[in-house]
Amino acid sequence: MVGRLVVAVLIGPVSALAAIGALTLPGDVLFGWILLGAGAGILVAFGASRLRPRGRVSGPDLPLGAATAAAFVAACLVLAGLLATVGGALTATVLVLLVVGGLGAGCRHRIAPPTAPGPHDGSVPPVPVADLATEDLCVAWRRSYFLLILATDEQARRRVVQRRQDFLDEIDRRDRRGFLRWLDSGAKAGSDPSPYLTTRS
Repeated sequence: MVGRLVVAVLIGPVSALAAIGALTLPGDVLFGWILLGAGAGILVAFGASRLRPRGRVSGPDLPLGAATAAAFVAACLVLAGLLATVGGALTATVLVLLVVGGLGAGCRHRIAPPTAPGPHDGSVPPVPVADLATEDLCVAWRRSYFLLILATDEQARRRVVQRRQDFLDEIDRRDRRGFLRWLDSGAKAGSDPSPYLTTRS
């Protein structure tokens, strides 16, 4: 309820700043921001499609890409509007406050990685790595890198590390030569081993 009220209060001033920014920016600069926004939207749309679980509809996530492009351009217009109305010093202050507020909200609502199921919590155990198709195994390996970054405590980090080791052991068991080709290529913690594997199913 409070969040909706804040959005309702801010939508007017934010829209006004965006309109001011659109009017004050030179045409070529505005066109450049639009192109950058479109590029960001395309990257997000195709990147999101690669992270989908196997079996879902393939292809770029166009709604997410369009939303990303629109948000990028809108943010640039609001920034230009702030610069035009209040100047650089106050704009910098506003940006710092927004960043600090965002970091504070992120700390309060940090997403914890999946935890091992407790005896009575009703959670679903992770799928055994041996039951994953090779393609899904490679996707799970890449995703686990971000879970490792987001791990909030040592226990959660150990769980993710152990799961990642299970993924590596299973990839090695299924395709030793492909696994070694991937390692020889300079494999990184979040890189994709699938192009080096001969078994994809």
